[in-house]
Amino acid sequence: MSKSTIVYVVNAKVPEEVRAEKICASLVQHGHNVIIACKWSGETEIREKHDGYTIIRIGKGKGIFATCFPGNPFWQAAISSIIQEFNPNLIICREMIPMQSCVKATRKTIPIILDMAEHYPAAMREWKKYRMNPISRLAVHHLYIPDFIEKHAVQHADAIITVCKEQNERLNAEYDIGNNAMFIAHNTPDECSINGIRKGSSLPPIVFGHHGYFTLERNLEMLVKGFAIAAQRHPNIKLLLAGSGETFNDVYAIASSLPCSDQIEFTGSYTSHDLADLYGRTDIGILPYAEQQFRQYTLPNKAFDYMASGIPIISSGLRPMRRLLDETQAGIYGSCETPENIAALIDIMMRSDIPSMAENGIESFKKTYNWGHDFKQILASIDFTLSHSRKNL
Repeated sequence: MSKSTIVYVVNAKVPEEVRAEKICASLVQHGHNVIIACKWSGETEIREKHDGYTIIRIGKGKGIFATCFPGNPFWQAAISSIIQEFNPNLIICREMIPMQSCVKATRKTIPIILDMAEHYPAAMREWKKYRMNPISRLAVHHLYIPDFIEKHAVQHADAIITVCKEQNERLNAEYDIGNNAMFIAHNTPDECSINGIRKGSSLPPIVFGHHGYFTLERNLEMLVKGFAIAAQRHPNIKLLLAGSGETFNDVYAIASSLPCSDQIEFTGSYTSHDLADLYGRTDIGILPYAEQQFRQYTLPNKAFDYMASGIPIISSGLRPMRRLLDETQAGIYGSCETPENIAALIDIMMRSDIPSMAENGIESFKKTYNWGHDFKQILASIDFTLSHSRKNL
């Protein structure tokens, strides 16, 4: 692959957007000139170098216009300015929201890859914030505006990067996207990010953990109730809930009312630098996500982190997770729709061959589910896109 100038556009805070940073740092290591265009989130520096790439933050002093949304003139102008300055060969756009700004700024003269880790319209319908406000509820749940935004994004992408085969199958069925234009790059860790993490679990396991945002579809309210039932039978176990989000107060209130409240720890917000400690304290990772549309088309990065760290997984029965755990034998899955379901899965895990699950996860990381393997798919998507770009036709 010839060396290129690549702009990665993401409507998020950088640093702290792990997938974007991992992709861009790896591209730099392969000799590409990389610029991340991201949201200004109160940082002092508007422009800085980080891990070999240039960060340009958009929206300082623009109030609500600092956040990208379709039709935001400041994001379109900022991306146009970046294109004029750096003359990139390629744009990589993270998720569907910034895509309209990218398409208008490039004027269809620069190819665009859509880095599509989630079924975003379905995700929005699961988040509490789009249910509480009447206007957003109308837009998301009744007018299906996110679905039109996704359609626009997919149809204007020259190639699409996803995180699982189920998403590829959906895009092919709904939008007739060719399989040759879709590339799977899981949210796997690299070797450096797991260095120093304790591998494996205590026997018997003590700390059951979940790491990530608190949102409705993650089913954390059900998790604390299920843990309370299991704790009656296993009085030494503990639950570690790391993160924050829109349902944090709800989950915390439920946990505080339980007889085992002193066995449940909430860490609050954390950064990527905290993960080595948090994973090192965790014996079993729990992903009790509701079996709804959003989660049927994605795989969480923490599932791969758990496997690489030798942490067995308890998961709900989502199709991508069933497939992953059937293949790797790195955990168990089942219904998490009731507290009793979750308690039963904890019981099963307590009786399982935990050392074998831990070893299976580590071996799966070494052989298949690692960033070195996934980054080859990123490079393949770039090769495909540049070879089919409008400039070369």
